[in-house]
Amino acid sequence: MRITLTLLAVYCHILFSSGSGSASSGDDRRWFVSLVDLVELDYEDHCEQRATAMWEELTGVYKGLATKLERDKAFGIFVRLQTTDVRSALTDHTFASEDDVLRRKVKLLLQPGDTLLETEQWIRLVTFGDNAMNKMRFATNYDCGAIANCSMRELHAYMSRQENEVILRRMKKSWEKNLPDLIEYVDHILPLLRNSSKENDFRSVEEYWDALVEYEGALLKARELWDNIKPLYVKLQKYVVLRLMGADAVGKPLPAHLTRSLIGDEWTHLIENLLPKHPDVYQKIHANLQLKELGGLNAFQAANKLIQELNLGGIELDTWSESSFNGSCPPVLVDWCKPNKVRVVSCKDVSIANYLDAHEAAMKIKYKETSALHSNNTYILREAPRYSAVYEAIPGFASLLAINPHALNRAGLYPLTRFNFNPNHHRLVLQLIMALRDLPKLNYYLAADEWRLKVVMGTIPNAKISTSWSEFRKNFSLIETSNVDMLGDPYIVFNKPYIGKFLGLILKYQIYQSFAEELPSDESDLIKQVAENSVRVTDAMMQGFGVIWPELVSDLLAKRENGLEYTGITDYYRLLDEYLDNQLDPMPDSNAIDDYVEALDADVLNEIPTPQNEQDAPVVEDTHEDILQNMIENYENPRFGAETSTVAVMEIKNPPGGQQETPPKEASYNTYWWIGIAVAVTVVAVLIGIIARKRHSHRKQLEKQRRENTRA
Repeated sequence: MRITLTLLAVYCHILFSSGSGSASSGDDRRWFVSLVDLVELDYEDHCEQRATAMWEELTGVYKGLATKLERDKAFGIFVRLQTTDVRSALTDHTFASEDDVLRRKVKLLLQPGDTLLETEQWIRLVTFGDNAMNKMRFATNYDCGAIANCSMRELHAYMSRQENEVILRRMKKSWEKNLPDLIEYVDHILPLLRNSSKENDFRSVEEYWDALVEYEGALLKARELWDNIKPLYVKLQKYVVLRLMGADAVGKPLPAHLTRSLIGDEWTHLIENLLPKHPDVYQKIHANLQLKELGGLNAFQAANKLIQELNLGGIELDTWSESSFNGSCPPVLVDWCKPNKVRVVSCKDVSIANYLDAHEAAMKIKYKETSALHSNNTYILREAPRYSAVYEAIPGFASLLAINPHALNRAGLYPLTRFNFNPNHHRLVLQLIMALRDLPKLNYYLAADEWRLKVVMGTIPNAKISTSWSEFRKNFSLIETSNVDMLGDPYIVFNKPYIGKFLGLILKYQIYQSFAEELPSDESDLIKQVAENSVRVTDAMMQGFGVIWPELVSDLLAKRENGLEYTGITDYYRLLDEYLDNQLDPMPDSNAIDDYVEALDADVLNEIPTPQNEQDAPVVEDTHEDILQNMIENYENPRFGAETSTVAVMEIKNPPGGQQETPPKEASYNTYWWIGIAVAVTVVAVLIGIIARKRHSHRKQLEKQRRENTRA
């Protein structure tokens, strides 16, 4: 271990000096500061060794698991000893008024979380968690339907595309066979939370978790926020059940395997079954992701480009060249606790979910790089064992920006000229994509913490604990799940709280709202607005853990208040909320969002003659809504078992208009045009063009009136 003898000498000097009274107060402070600095250097050594071992384990190096276990065990022993040394030295030191940074560092060193467990208990925790994660990651006995024995990466990929309910259930059960033992977890691992809270000088697990999140009453605040967001989540759950299982099932729990995720916390893969009548924006994004192969390294490079456009600076090229994209998703970051040395292990699979995950992971790397170069450049102020909502919110904000119209246009995924034809409808589809990603996660985060607290506090009888998870999820989440699937979650098996992620997910929508409110209009470029005010984001990342994160919220949001509010997320999903109401309880005149104008390709628009005046235009009834159906039809199938829509990439065409000097190639969707549609297009092209322009002008006028009424 680095300079252990020097550390011992410093410590002895402190003791002898304080005992003899020969040292001045200035000397005492210098020696105490030296002690803290040396402790941090030893922490960095351990971080580097653990990161190397973690990398080897994640990439399947021989004996990688054994090395990781060895390093993790040694780290717990080290932390416990160093905490004792710092506490002993602190008894002979008095902080001065200018010692705010030193006081902060000492507090973080004295309450390092679960690593304060007694050695035997710490070893039990990391052994259980490391073995569980390794077994799931490298098992090859998963059932992928067509493939009898497949890997974790293949399981995720096949499950995301599977439609058959029986096969999905079988897939999930094959995964559950590789989970750790529930009885061992309930009897020996989860109770360690009580011991951790006592070792860190807290009276309860809830108080202990609030302290790790550094937000007083964090769980109470989360419950309050959830009460206001829950109605939107319930509507989304009912809508998913309606489209997947039929009207008779609305109000009943949604089976977790039907979400095509293992825990039921990610519903994005259901998007093609849930799209509204005109899903053009989704279809083009999906096809262009495939066309540009925006998975793995390409997805991270696209994320890096967006980060640069936000004026936050690029990520070091070595990060990508030394990372691995042959693993499984979602991405896992490995941090050597040094500037510019963070690596990622991810997969190459192309999907909207993986594309957004790459943006969040890339922004977390940028966050770590920025913090490492600032925050007084000390280990504990960069890598404190705390769960910051700001650290979760800023990367989450990047994923929200990635699906913003201007970002999609810059990435060549959907042209802004096409977006302007039906902006509200396209926003609805984009909101649906994000809601399927974030709302189930938000619910799951709180459910995981609430259930564990109930078990630890003894509010669930011992005889019912083994079946209590599925019952709790059914009532709290309206999700029908097994009793053991939560053991596939690293936060669960390592006893980590989710409350930081919950609050961070709330905060990311507040950040988005704060920038959006500064725009002169809904059509303005939000990416440019963030870039011009990027100092707000950069300053928050620079602070690291030098201050508690709630103190950063006010400046981050450019507002006086620093509280968390649910309105950011509910305002963002305004159009989706209205759409869900109309779908679950349709009204005769509630078709405003479905009022849609077909955007014709540039070559078709050029063929449409422009009438000299309004009298030249033929009068046609406003009944063209169904003349051109979706180019890719979304067949609503209330039951699983039959194949639904599939998006294919065919011919490439340029977008209409002149927004770009070199328009990116866009996928044209001709696969599902009915036989004979070519003849029909020739007949109706002129009529459609004229009506489209009139309806577009009319809609712009209505939107202008709506905004004026809103301001009034």
